[in-house]
Amino acid sequence: MKMTDHASSSPLCRGARVRMSPLGRSRHPKYGDREGLIVGQGSPSSWRVKFDDRKTIQAIHQDYLERVPRSSQPHHSVDTTADRHCDASNP
Repeated sequence: MKMTDHASSSPLCRGARVRMSPLGRSRHPKYGDREGLIVGQGSPSSWRVKFDDRKTIQAIHQDYLERVPRSSQPHHSVDTTADRHCDASNP
């Protein structure tokens, strides 16, 4: 299985802020530029995401997600602790 560059440089894990990757947006255009929070893992290759503007949780394949750069996160974000765990390779 091929690893994408963004996946190897910024791993996905519970508590990480994510958005749809270019591949995800091309396959599922209705999701657009939505951002959300990973709340758990579905199957070994999917993550459960709570998008900011949605009430329900969606299971999304890992190749369709990318981490949101920290500079675009709000300053009052509670995700900084989760990001440290993700950065320490804690999937």
